[in-house]
Amino acid sequence: MKKLIALLLSVLLITACFAACGGKTDVPDTPADDSGKLNVVCSIFPQYDFIKAIAGDEVNLTLLLDSKTDLHSYTPTADDIMTISKADLFINIGGESDDWAEDVLSSAANDKLHVVSLLDLVDAVEEKTLPGMQEEEEHEEAEHEEDGPEYDEHVWTSLKNVIKIIPALTDVLCKLDSGNTALYQSNSSAYLAQLQALEKEYSDTIGNAARKTLLFADRFPFRYLADDYGLTCYAAFSGCSAETEASFETMTFLVDTVKEQSLPFVLMIDGSDGSVAETVSRQSGAEIRTLNSCQSVSPDDIAAGASYLTIMENNLSVLSEVLN
Repeated sequence: MKKLIALLLSVLLITACFAACGGKTDVPDTPADDSGKLNVVCSIFPQYDFIKAIAGDEVNLTLLLDSKTDLHSYTPTADDIMTISKADLFINIGGESDDWAEDVLSSAANDKLHVVSLLDLVDAVEEKTLPGMQEEEEHEEAEHEEDGPEYDEHVWTSLKNVIKIIPALTDVLCKLDSGNTALYQSNSSAYLAQLQALEKEYSDTIGNAARKTLLFADRFPFRYLADDYGLTCYAAFSGCSAETEASFETMTFLVDTVKEQSLPFVLMIDGSDGSVAETVSRQSGAEIRTLNSCQSVSPDDIAAGASYLTIMENNLSVLSEVLN
């Protein structure tokens, strides 16, 4: 992926130089924004929705992964690279899924560009290998060992984390756009109140649930949520796994666990093909329910009113059914 990004950057630089020397090019020159608003670019939907809640229409907001693209397989386009390089604020996750951003940011040549990574705003934890979970390929394990610890990137699945993230993002916006400080702080306070109310609902619902076990016949991007409320979890793959087919051993473990613990439901996550969940369901008799990890939300979903809060509210409804 890094070679592809380096090639894109080279092409963009050559195009820019060619245009500056008067050469003809088919790539249109993007006009500088003259609205006076901050240009904010977010890599995934949760960040985008957080900024929208804090800033409203007072910033020019761009979402990179806006077409149901999974963050673990995302490669920026030339347009994406240009958009980031012209931004005032770029918000990413900061984990391995954002490795592509390093080359883009190092070549941006924009001294006004501020970068915020969500992993820097919370107490990040390493990816967790659960009992029975599909092991990664040896070459993937070697890469992780060379790069150091692999942190679980899905920090937004915890409302408690988001309650920490919002004030930090608000502070950044206020520093970059002090003229709107009062508005940003007012919106932030109102949004925090909603988050805190929803977190209390989670705490009450899960705290009073009959069960405290979840089985994901899929990837496991809900480590932070599970840790918040003391849930025991089983899963086919890690949260950032590229695997889609479970081994016989993993499938057998999942089916046996459902039966041994009399679990009436198995979970899959949004965007999954559901093949592993369907097999576990067929072999165990458990029904399938879906939790939304908020990793990618389409423009149509957003236009229809999807937000981080509505997604997490829907997830709570699912959890209430699954745990009781």
